[in-house]
Amino acid sequence: MTVAGTERFDGEAPYTWVVEAADMGSAIRKAVAYHTCSVDQRLCDLEVDVPRTFEGLPSADCGYAWNDLRAEALD
Repeated sequence: MTVAGTERFDGEAPYTWVVEAADMGSAIRKAVAYHTCSVDQRLCDLEVDVPRTFEGLPSADCGYAWNDLRAEALD
């Protein structure tokens, strides 16, 4: 899941979170919740970056850093 918060207004790249989830909706909720807490964002200022949101891990040559939250208890 790739989530962009208010940092996008300062030209910063979005955050990509790799989470374990049963479906895409659950994955979106987990990533948004983690992003909101860890980056101190307000929920209304978040956008899911759809082109970089998909099932599976980003490729080794994806061109961006990502955060592995699969071991985190996010529920």
